Amino acid sequence: MQSLTSSPIADERPPGVAAVAALLALAGVAAFALAGLLVLQAVPLSYGAALLPAGLEQAGPLAFLIYGLITLGLAFALWKRRGWARRLTVLLAAVGVALAVPAISSAVADGRAFAIAREGLQIIVRVAIIYYLSQEPVRDWFARRA
Repeated sequence: MQSLTSSPIADERPPGVAAVAALLALAGVAAFALAGLLVLQAVPLSYGAALLPAGLEQAGPLAFLIYGLITLGLAFALWKRRGWARRLTVLLAAVGVALAVPAISSAVADGRAFAIAREGLQIIVRVAIIYYLSQEPVRDWFARRA
């Protein structure tokens, strides 16, 4: 007889973990694509403003490469059920929320609707990631790593 903690249902990957991993992987691929386009000088640095927080796109292609490596690494580690990846994802999402506050404040003060929507959506997504990955069933799933 199987115990409840090792049942196949308890070991199934929560759908939100797969969604967060997919979102991180998508961000990583986009960062690599932007880095390539920047190296080729096919797009201006401002095209990456929505991807990197707090004006980090000004650091050029290297910032996009580092961001891409981090997000793809986190996506893979979340998929592989690494507890440290869950904690690091929560931490980076929280830092992203904090770094988005000045940008959304500036957008509100200037009345830039697109920037308000962009920054607001980023905050909402990051808070949702923090909330989801902090839920007890998700924490327990990572703790029961096979």
